This record gives sequence, C-alpha cells and structure tokens, in this order.
Amino acid sequence: MGNYRICDFCGNLYERSSNRMCQSCETIYQKIRSVVEARPDTIVLDISNQTGISVSRILSFVKNGYFVMREGTIEVK
Repeated sequence: MGNYRICDFCGNLYERSSNRMCQSCETIYQKIRSVVEARPDTIVLDISNQTGISVSRILSFVKNGYFVMREGTIEVK
C-alpha cells in the first residue's frame, strides 16, 4: 500500500501520517474533544446533538481508546 493507510474510523484511504485517522475523522475528533473539555459532564446524546456527529461515531472513538466512558458521559483519555 505504500504511503497510504486505511482510516480506523471511516475506512477511507488516506496518506500515511502519525495519526490513525484521516483528516476528516481528525476534524470530527477535535469537535467532540472540544465539547468534552468545555463540559465534561455532558452525556453522549447531548454531544451528538450539539455537534451533529452520530452517537455511533462518537462511541467509535470511545471504542478505539480516544475517550473513556463513565455513566453516559465521556472523558478525554
């Protein structure tokens, strides 16, 4: 595959970098992270409503170790 990699989150092919995700997913991650840092007690459904990012996409970041889930809320790892 040379200098390309498959994104762990969306499955798109992207140019290899130090990240495990493409630029699109990196942007989504940063949106989620900014909400979580600003309001750590926000539940996943509210994060989804505020950002327009699906609950399943948010949970994929939890599953891949970018956030920790505690009682419906997530924290930056």
